[in-house]
Amino acid sequence: MRMKCLIVVVLLCVALVPTARAQAPAAPAGPVVGLSMIVTDKDNKAVNTIRKEQIRVFEEGVEQTLLSIEADERPVDYVIALDSSGSLNRLFGSALEAAKLIIVNQRPEDQIAFVRFVGHDNIEKVQEFSTDRDVLLKALDGSHLERGQSAVIDALYVSTQYVDEHNKANENRRKVLVVITDGEDRNSYYKQPDLIKLLHETGVQVFVLGLVSELDDQGGFSRVSSRQRAEKLLMAVAAESGGRVLFPTSKQELVAGAGEIILDLRAQFRIKYQSNRDASKKGFRKVEVKFVAAEGDEKRKLVTPAGYFVGPRTPAAKTEKKKKS
Repeated sequence: MRMKCLIVVVLLCVALVPTARAQAPAAPAGPVVGLSMIVTDKDNKAVNTIRKEQIRVFEEGVEQTLLSIEADERPVDYVIALDSSGSLNRLFGSALEAAKLIIVNQRPEDQIAFVRFVGHDNIEKVQEFSTDRDVLLKALDGSHLERGQSAVIDALYVSTQYVDEHNKANENRRKVLVVITDGEDRNSYYKQPDLIKLLHETGVQVFVLGLVSELDDQGGFSRVSSRQRAEKLLMAVAAESGGRVLFPTSKQELVAGAGEIILDLRAQFRIKYQSNRDASKKGFRKVEVKFVAAEGDEKRKLVTPAGYFVGPRTPAAKTEKKKKS
């Protein structure tokens, strides 16, 4: 009798073990993350070939599971923001030519808007979003230089908000800002951390033609030169957003730089991975994407955003109120 009771107890214990395991809560799963990616060769030119096994993704230092990589053929909404302060005098005509080249190479489904800026109180939406090349080119024809204290950060902030809000309900469109400027910020209300935070929250990708060659490059032991400050700002904006910055010094280089941006826009990839981070954790998550070369592979550089943002975002109404106060 005792033996039968013992057998029954053992069987009950064995039966309870898998039941307890089955009821254990599963580890919280994170979101499926999509990131833009530009692939460049040893000459820093965009290329449109890469294999899934050549990519490794790390979120907050932890390797993630890459789900897919494919050409990013989504239509693009982008703002062309043109610095119209007097400091661009020598290359302003070439800057207009570069902007026109970008417009004439838009795809039929892409939508472009044009913003010109000088000071923080002179940021003008010259042309609303349009697919009509003739309308966009006509808007550029009226561009001119003005005197004033450049507000580069404010212009980028306003332009980022502008492109982010356009086609807000359609998530299957890319958001891009193309800016032509010398990068010398003299009179912005917003600061660089404000702009970077907005770029993190919106996911807007920034491409820059930085005309810094005319800026003072004479720094000192305790003073950073105007050119160094401008380059640092423009490189940070591009890097954090997953875009690129070019520093042309002549008309030929400026127009060629516009061609590079067109290629960057056309040859992009979109990678998706399954995050293992708890989806309830809000805020910005740092991501690093690495190229892993096999024997015989050509060297590649991967350009991706610094991470992605899990909401809630800063309400747009509050930022607008802050700007006007």
